[in-house]
Amino acid sequence: MDCPTCEAMVEPYLDGELPAGESVRFEAALEACPDCRGKLDRLRGLRSLIRELPAERAPDLMRARLERELRAAIPAAAPLVESAPSPTPGSAATPSPRLWSRRSAMAASLLVALGAGWVGGRYTGQDGSRETDELLAGYLRVGLGDRPVDVASSDQHTVKPWFAGRIDYAPPVYDLTSAGFPLLGGRLDVLEGRRIAVLVYRRNQHRLALSLWPATASGDTAPVVSEQDGFAIARWRHAGFELRAIGDIAPKDMSVFAASIDKAMEAGK
Repeated sequence: MDCPTCEAMVEPYLDGELPAGESVRFEAALEACPDCRGKLDRLRGLRSLIRELPAERAPDLMRARLERELRAAIPAAAPLVESAPSPTPGSAATPSPRLWSRRSAMAASLLVALGAGWVGGRYTGQDGSRETDELLAGYLRVGLGDRPVDVASSDQHTVKPWFAGRIDYAPPVYDLTSAGFPLLGGRLDVLEGRRIAVLVYRRNQHRLALSLWPATASGDTAPVVSEQDGFAIARWRHAGFELRAIGDIAPKDMSVFAASIDKAMEAGK
């Protein structure tokens, strides 16, 4: 085994990802490769230090965004598996050094994101509000999850009754297909400790999440649309409800969506 191959196998060896036969070959190669032995010792020491750090659960927003970045990166790494040489008959398939290098780079990027993003505030809302963080995290769960809705239907008479008994209010539900925003269904989420209704809509190939709950303040407010991290966010109050909409769409489309919701709520009075 040459030195570059041995060096590329250090991290998968530490992670226990090498087949038994490859682990034996790697351990034998270490005897003749002091550089790889040194790298192995350094990584073992670093991992030991990391394990001794205080453990704290990452915020939901950061976890959801890291998951999105990983899913985006995996397809780019997949072709490298096909480029690895075919295993000889009777031997175990070994991922190519290039693939291990890509995995190592991904792991390093996540470590940097954890240190700089979490501590430095990158994975929190720019306005510093807990509400914004939780709305973004909730939307990413809608966008990434295999089940974006708990009740899937475009029929408001199916979606609205589903919330009965699950939350302490009846949310207004409207299908906006005629405005270009078909209803996909509804789900429950938690915002600042309270269970709320979330209606999920579609705009072309994009999803929008509309969170709404009874307002404590009186009077309506016009939708205010902002853009953050590539997402359009609308905040407003109408017909006794606080409304928050978020989606990876253009701000102008979000303004159309908010206006369509207001129109539907007025017509439904």
